[in-house]
Amino acid sequence: MNKVIISTIIFFVLLSASSVGQQIRTFSLKEAIEFAEQNNYTLINSEKDVESAKYRVKESTSIGLPQINASVSYNDNLQRPVMIIPDFTDPTKTMELQFGTKYDGALAASVSQLIFSGEYIVGLQAAKKYLEKTDIDFFKNTLEVKQKVADSYYAVLSVLDGMVIVDSTLTITRKLADETRQVYAVGFADETDVDQLDLLVADLEANLDYLNNRLVVTQAVLKFYMGISYADSLILTDNMETIIEEKTNLALMSNPFQIAQNVDFRSIAKKKQLSFLQVKLEKSTYMPSISAFLNYQTQAQRDQWDFFNSNGVWYNSSVFGVTMNIPVFSSGMRYSRVKQAQIAYEQDEVLENQVISQLNLQYSTAKSEYLNALNVYLNKQKSRKTAEKIYQKTTSKYSEGMATSLDLLNTHNQFLNTENEYINASLALLKASEELEKILTKSEK
Repeated sequence: MNKVIISTIIFFVLLSASSVGQQIRTFSLKEAIEFAEQNNYTLINSEKDVESAKYRVKESTSIGLPQINASVSYNDNLQRPVMIIPDFTDPTKTMELQFGTKYDGALAASVSQLIFSGEYIVGLQAAKKYLEKTDIDFFKNTLEVKQKVADSYYAVLSVLDGMVIVDSTLTITRKLADETRQVYAVGFADETDVDQLDLLVADLEANLDYLNNRLVVTQAVLKFYMGISYADSLILTDNMETIIEEKTNLALMSNPFQIAQNVDFRSIAKKKQLSFLQVKLEKSTYMPSISAFLNYQTQAQRDQWDFFNSNGVWYNSSVFGVTMNIPVFSSGMRYSRVKQAQIAYEQDEVLENQVISQLNLQYSTAKSEYLNALNVYLNKQKSRKTAEKIYQKTTSKYSEGMATSLDLLNTHNQFLNTENEYINASLALLKASEELEKILTKSEK
């Protein structure tokens, strides 16, 4: 077997190995968003935050429920303690006595129950509010990921549309360049015409290379937001025109903007409620807390290791009690904590008013930008059709010798510019639509 064959086999083996795990994935815009909702890295962690918050509520609840603990202890007194006491026969002298046994063991159990605690009551309320805020933050993250996936999806489509235009134009221009070169060869065309067409071909080829590189980048961004492996291939089934038809309905404009249902407002409102509960929590530290307990213990002492002897004696003891902890004086520490919590609550009130102003501004801006993007899109759509018509006519005239290469160059550039402006206008319209939809989306949490 020669080296060429061996090298070829190794190449295909490596190629096959590199392809392991790679998948070709097909997505519409809706499918891409649904996939991201399950696989986006941010949403996965955000969902875990919600799960953690649920356990936080359970933890806070369990503090007020009975607590049971048990213990087992065993001691081998290698050297028993010695106590010095006065001699019973002669008080002027002392004597040494060893106390205890060689071995001792104990079994103990305790039950405690919180009867009243202001901190517990407020802490439980705060834990539930924290869960509500975590749910809202998860919904907010979902909206942001949806918007990012959609914008990335549109970016890929815009590059693909640009590639189609450039590629089809390149095919026509190459054909014209070949025909002109043949006419020039027999002396019926100018060398300048050949050079200008070659220049057009070179520019189009460079533009196509740029778009190919751009496609790799935009697809990588889309894969990242969707949570797809970089090695996988993407096929997008939707096209910009179809999506724009859905986005250009004026029903979006008729949706009323309700600040109270906006996810950003709901988030700051929950944060303010948590701050208020923190004030209550700090104030509750001035209140006493009451708890009850029951302890039971059985103990055995042996000079011989016979703890499991049924005739051995175990000494039982038990105690029941109620404890009240009364805060008396903290040198101003509790007062300072209350004041800090009150200031934080006042800051959240200011922040809430700021968010209301920002949301009104964002809605007005998003609505204006959407209408402006729609008007620009409709204008560029008309200009695109006109420029394409002019370019096609000029191309036909050039083939028939009724137009110069300069005429072709000018209309060619005009056509590509209008196509590029149309694609950019389409992308701007879709992004403006997503921004408006996001701010109008009502939070159900």
